Formats: sequence, C-alpha cells, structure tokens
Amino acid sequence: MMLSLQTIGQAYEDMQTQNQHLLQQVADRDDFNIKLVSDSVKTKQASASLLSEKHLLQKQLHQVNSSLESSKQKLCRGEEQMKAYVAQAIKASSENRHHAITIEKTLLEVSEAEKELKWLRSAVGSSEKEYEQNQKKIAELRTELERERSEKRKLEEEYEEVKNEVTELTSENEEATIQKLQDEIKECKAILKCGVCFDRPKEVVITKCFHLFCSTCIQRNLELRHRKCPGCGTPFGQNDVREVKI
Repeated sequence: MMLSLQTIGQAYEDMQTQNQHLLQQVADRDDFNIKLVSDSVKTKQASASLLSEKHLLQKQLHQVNSSLESSKQKLCRGEEQMKAYVAQAIKASSENRHHAITIEKTLLEVSEAEKELKWLRSAVGSSEKEYEQNQKKIAELRTELERERSEKRKLEEEYEEVKNEVTELTSENEEATIQKLQDEIKECKAILKCGVCFDRPKEVVITKCFHLFCSTCIQRNLELRHRKCPGCGTPFGQNDVREVKI
C-alpha cells in the first residue's frame, strides 16, 4: 500500500514538474516572439522615417534646382543687360552735353545691374553649395536605409529560424511529452480504480493483506460469504475491512 502511494505521489510530482517545464518553454517562446515583433515594428518605423526624410530632401533638391536654373537665367539676362547699358553709356559719351543726364542715369543703372549680377552670382554659388550638401545627405540616407534594410532582412531570417524551431518543438517534443503525461495520468487513474470492477475508486483496505478495492465489491463478497481477498485469496472478516481516503 505505501509503495503504491509513493509511486502515485512520485508520478504526480514528475507530471507537475514536466508541466511547469512545458509552461516555461511556452512562456519563453512567447517572450521571444514578442521581442521579434517589437524589433520588426521598430525597424519598419525607422525605415518609414528615413524614406519620408528622403522624399522631403528630394523635394527640396528639386526646388533648389529650379531656383538655381532661374538664377542662372537671371544672370544671363543681367550680363546681356549690362552689356547693353555699357554700350549705351559709350554711345552717350560721344554725344553732346544734352545727353549728360542720360549718361549719368545709365551709369547708375549699370552700377545697379553690377550689384544685382554680383548678388545673383553669390546666390548661384550658395545654391550650388546647398545642392552639394543635399546630395551628400541623400547619399548618407541611402547608406543608412540600406543598412536598415539589411538588418531587417537579418531579423526576418532569425525570426523564421526561431519560428521553425518553435514549430518543431510544438509539433514534436511538446506533443510527445503531453502524450507521455497523459499516458502516465491514465496509468495513475487505473491504479486508483478497483481491481475487481475496474470502475469505482478504491475506498477500503483489507488489513490482512493491505490490498485495496471499492467498498461495493468487498461488501458484496462479505454478503456472499466469499470472504477471501480478490487479489491474493487471503481470508478476511468484517473487522479486517477499513475505509481509506486516497
């Protein structure tokens, strides 16, 4: 009797330990999956941010190019206009004093045109410098984006590997362990069933041999005066039957 109880207790403890181990494995798997999903979301967000910044810089670059082209056109027109003013000034200097005021005005216009030309040249130089800086920044963004894509691919590959390992563990190891536990539980339940009817639980013990049976089967033997242990045949009386709690 004591040996059977110890066996049952040990089997139950082993079953609990294995169940806890399985639950820990499932929890570890869920934590790892959550981390992978979180890392994937962060990578996607970073990629989206870089792409958005890239598009914004491309738009700014287009605007700078348009401004640069407009400045170049103004520069050409200014040079032509300056040449025209100089030509007018030379022509005016050969005329009489009646055109002195016109000459002075023309020279003033030439001076203003030269100032505007100088400003346009400065603006063009600044635009070209800004264009070069934008090109450099776009190149850096492309490098960063490629690095993010590479890291994303690596994370996806690692996720697939872990996913396959988890799937294999779930479909094989866990299933086999659960089946083993179910078999052990079934065996434990069978041990606790009456060895005569195999239906009712063991409720009484025959103190002569310490074999356990259900109360109904032993009571039937007593009523039929077949007072021998169904397991080993040891004779017993009414006083040799005791209730037990399992």
